[in-house]
Amino acid sequence: MTVEDTTGVMLPPPPGSPVAAVAPRAWYRDRFSVVVLVLVSLLLAGVASVYTVPAQWVGRILPGNSVVDDGAVALKPGSARPTDDRVQASEIEIFEPEGEILFTTVAVDDQVTIADWVRANSDDAVELRTREQVFGTRTSAEQRERNLELMAVSKESAVVAALEYLGVEAVVESGVGFNGVVEGGPVDGLLEVGEIIVAIDDDIITGLESLLESLTAADPGTEVQITLEDVDTGELRTQPVTLGVHPEDREGGFIGIMDVTVRAVDADLPFELDIDSGSIGGPSAGLAFTLTIIDMLTEGELTGGGKVAVTGTISAGGTVGDVGGVAQKARAAEVAGAEVFIVPVDSIADAESTTERLRIEGVTTLDEAIEVLAGLGGDVSELALQIDGVMAD
Repeated sequence: MTVEDTTGVMLPPPPGSPVAAVAPRAWYRDRFSVVVLVLVSLLLAGVASVYTVPAQWVGRILPGNSVVDDGAVALKPGSARPTDDRVQASEIEIFEPEGEILFTTVAVDDQVTIADWVRANSDDAVELRTREQVFGTRTSAEQRERNLELMAVSKESAVVAALEYLGVEAVVESGVGFNGVVEGGPVDGLLEVGEIIVAIDDDIITGLESLLESLTAADPGTEVQITLEDVDTGELRTQPVTLGVHPEDREGGFIGIMDVTVRAVDADLPFELDIDSGSIGGPSAGLAFTLTIIDMLTEGELTGGGKVAVTGTISAGGTVGDVGGVAQKARAAEVAGAEVFIVPVDSIADAESTTERLRIEGVTTLDEAIEVLAGLGGDVSELALQIDGVMAD
């Protein structure tokens, strides 16, 4: 069965995570000559469709000599689809773009054939992974549900990021929550899930940006007073914490919270925006949807009238995050006729490995993505909404 999502593979641990990336378990077996002998035998026996035979069947003919482990998954180029027809708006003027912003997907095929195995050895756009690498400990259904949840969060972040860029205060942030702490880290045993960080010393913490600002300005070893609010009772407490050294040697202090969430409520806006992602899952269409909203709510052509493929997660604050399957997505973008592919900066090499004519641009923020579009001739001179009562400035 083949499914399609915008992520395609499990992502590496987030920055600051105590979990190191695990080297993939080799799925190749060493007895290559035996496999070749089996394939030749099948061909001589008149099996014309040998390439469509599940690769694991070879191991059932000669136990212990399977080409691919049972449960292997093939990552293949998916699709590159326009985003403008997926953004719906009401009570606000829409400017239909002539150019196209494409969001890209990966096809995840758990029915690996011998043809897939052959392609994986000759084409960087086809990659074989173990089932565990792709789905972790989740079942296929559980992973699918998780990817749909990530898409839902991604769409919300895209709307907020786009409106904030256009000068509209889309949400009111009032603190930072978390769903885990680093074991043995600075706040292990001191902070509990269900508490919201609302201040560090005299700095008011409203969102991720203010939290990072406060931590970056503090040195490791510094004791700070963290003010916490119980999400259920609203009670406040202050907890002294000695900041640690960031595991990735980043500047400033480290507190060691994981799966960070920002407590926010929607602002009262006089219009509505919605994104229809259909059955596509994963978070990596976030940047594409953000750029599409900006393009549709402002006059002029943000893409310069061209066809631009995009991948990357987006935070409400406009930070572009890494995604998986970029090699497969780049091939899909090239086949779809895109002229440029905007990717997270660390994914440039992956995108270039499977394309020949596609121009690859790496970015880390929404601002940088807008700059790329400006370089393509995009109209970025007046990207703002004039809406009474909801302007940020």
